[in-house]
Amino acid sequence: MNFDQIYYASGQHKEHFLALVNTKKSNESGYYSAYYILTSSKEIWSLAKKHTQLEEIDFDKILGHGLVSSYKSLVLLAQHLFMASDCFDLDRALESWDQPSYSVALQAIKLRWSLSRDSSEDF
Repeated sequence: MNFDQIYYASGQHKEHFLALVNTKKSNESGYYSAYYILTSSKEIWSLAKKHTQLEEIDFDKILGHGLVSSYKSLVLLAQHLFMASDCFDLDRALESWDQPSYSVALQAIKLRWSLSRDSSEDF
């Protein structure tokens, strides 16, 4: 997948996301969609980078920092896309998201879907 062609919330978002993607060896789609969300804003990434390694994301620690509701909803979506958690509430998320957060959420879902299809077609 060409990650240069997707929506980014900012130049920093693209820079941080591509830095993670370029070091990741696995092609597990859940990681990419989670990385995409976790790097989408300066506020989220400043908390998440302390709890994000290449093979592990500690969502409980990230969520324990008291994010504003729109960012918390994005992190909960990242957790859901990563590990199919049942903590994500779409109605609550839609109420809290502004247009950039909504665009990030849609792109993360598209990433998860397209990368999981690509990996299943490889077999």
